[in-house]
Amino acid sequence: MFHRFSTWWRALGVVLLSLATVPWPSAAQASTTPTFKLLHQDVVATLSARGLAHFSITFGLHPDDPKSRALVAIYPRLIERAQIDPIVSGTGVQVHSTAVSSTFSLNCVSKGPATVTIDLYTTRPGTSRSRCAAVAPRLHLNCRGQRCDGVYPLRISVTTQGVTTNKWSLLVLQATRVVQPLRVDLIETLDPSSLMHAQRTISVLSAIGQYPSPITLSADYRTLSDLSGTSVLNSTLRSSLVKALSSPLHQVVGAPPGTIDFAGLSANGLASQVREQLVLSSNLLKTLTGRYVDGPVLLSGTPSLADVIALRRSGIGDVVMPESALATSPSSTLAWGAPFHPQGDASSNALSIDDPLSRLVGNSSIEPGLRAALTLATLDFLHFEAPYAAAVRTVVVVAPVSQTPVRFITDLLSGFRHNPFVQLATLSPSFDSALLATNGSPAERSMRSPGSPSTWSTHNVASLTTLISGVASYSQAVTSSNVGNDLRVAVASAEIVGSPDTRQEAINRANDALTSELSNFRVDPSAITLAGPSTSLPITLFSRANYTVTAVVHLVTDRLTFPKGKSVVVVMDSPTKSVRIPTTKHLASSLTLQVVVTTPDNQTVLARAAIQVRIAGTSIVGYFLTIASLLVLAYWWLRTYRRKPKGRHVR
Repeated sequence: MFHRFSTWWRALGVVLLSLATVPWPSAAQASTTPTFKLLHQDVVATLSARGLAHFSITFGLHPDDPKSRALVAIYPRLIERAQIDPIVSGTGVQVHSTAVSSTFSLNCVSKGPATVTIDLYTTRPGTSRSRCAAVAPRLHLNCRGQRCDGVYPLRISVTTQGVTTNKWSLLVLQATRVVQPLRVDLIETLDPSSLMHAQRTISVLSAIGQYPSPITLSADYRTLSDLSGTSVLNSTLRSSLVKALSSPLHQVVGAPPGTIDFAGLSANGLASQVREQLVLSSNLLKTLTGRYVDGPVLLSGTPSLADVIALRRSGIGDVVMPESALATSPSSTLAWGAPFHPQGDASSNALSIDDPLSRLVGNSSIEPGLRAALTLATLDFLHFEAPYAAAVRTVVVVAPVSQTPVRFITDLLSGFRHNPFVQLATLSPSFDSALLATNGSPAERSMRSPGSPSTWSTHNVASLTTLISGVASYSQAVTSSNVGNDLRVAVASAEIVGSPDTRQEAINRANDALTSELSNFRVDPSAITLAGPSTSLPITLFSRANYTVTAVVHLVTDRLTFPKGKSVVVVMDSPTKSVRIPTTKHLASSLTLQVVVTTPDNQTVLARAAIQVRIAGTSIVGYFLTIASLLVLAYWWLRTYRRKPKGRHVR
């Protein structure tokens, strides 16, 4: 027994000795790299007459690592826009810093965010206190007065457990008065992806509703049609949209899907559908919110010059387009910020979207607080490209609601309130003809040639024309449902750029949706027997639709006469609907009645049936038997009457 115990301890000792000689990583190496979040940063720091300024940073720290230390470094101000790219990507600049703060502790709070104020000075430092330090961290700027104006890179470093994490941001210094603020047209787009992130969309719309600053929303008829649904979620989304549009400064512009072939519709005799693409959004928005769309139209995808011309012929003269649709991207030049004519169409006015800024706004890999700071600072840099411009300049930024965290939009809109270099605006004033070709911008810009032409087959045109007619006819018949709008949306969504086969597939899907609705109705084909020529004709209709439809019942026969006409209007508001139609003369005792049910304009057939009708006739034998019966009854009555006593007999 003792021998076994001794052996066991020897084995354990060997194991422990082996473990002791294994090169284990240090604690800092073993733990995952700690990170911090930049929850908020003041973007603009205003220098006083004494050359003093300050800004604050709010750090989000991991609750398990409260003992963190940080420092901030500032670098020479940016000269070219291309210098912003490495800041946004997180790689930073490759030059030496101009000033580095002392290391300061972030352990002033055990949980939650830590806010630190950093002082800047050009001559002598001031005396200020920070929430997390007895004396605020300081940065010395080697500049005076207006030479300090500009955008500066910041490196924010946080060290926890021996591991340092760096994040790059931008700081804007203001030393002089702003002469001409940059106009920013911020467009939050409501595309179908917004409904895939419904809770985020609700939060963002609610946040927008709390800011009275000018903001533009885009109306995509696919999204608005989905919002017309009766679910609780759709109801909440509608309420949030109404709230977002509560301010008169908040506007809506039409935004058809980027796949629509406006040029193809116009070239193939379907110009009315170009207008339908815009009217559809307007009508749905009016129904949902009571608001109307504004004049300009937001284009996405790769619109061509022919698309712009087709829109202008349909009454749309102001368009916003991606700069990728232009031969030269305005954001890569200094000549931007003014409306222009697309070369080849002097009657249309256009503004280009700032694509790099829009990508930054939608970059979900950057945390919301840092993203808001980078966005505002980039806009401020654009102001500094021409701070004394003679005319106002406009930058258009498009941000999908589905990619806009509520913390980001809240920080961004709050930042605009305290930013003297930029001001929010709506789109319409930016198309003022007086701004055309101002500040050195060209009056015309060339559009990029489309890669492969979009062709339409004869079958595309014919089937789409038939489908449009059928949907328009059926929509008139529907009186208590959104199904009419749903079908119109399906048709509009099928009018896409691409090959004839791809487009035909989309048209067929829309046609299948219409066919599915039409299959909800039928006529009872059971044989009918009429007692006589003046008897009402009973017709029974069946409906599986969960909405009310107004229809017309047509009776086709030349052997019955209908005193109130051969067409009867019927409101089908229940699964079964019976109609009794008066008849008079007939020309046969048996006939086949054709019953056709159509929409009110008689363009679309809902149902049809051939019904056998038999009319019960009266023969000569019947007449003879009837008369004989009457005579017998009369004889019996007369005989009984004569035998009746004339008075009472006394017993």
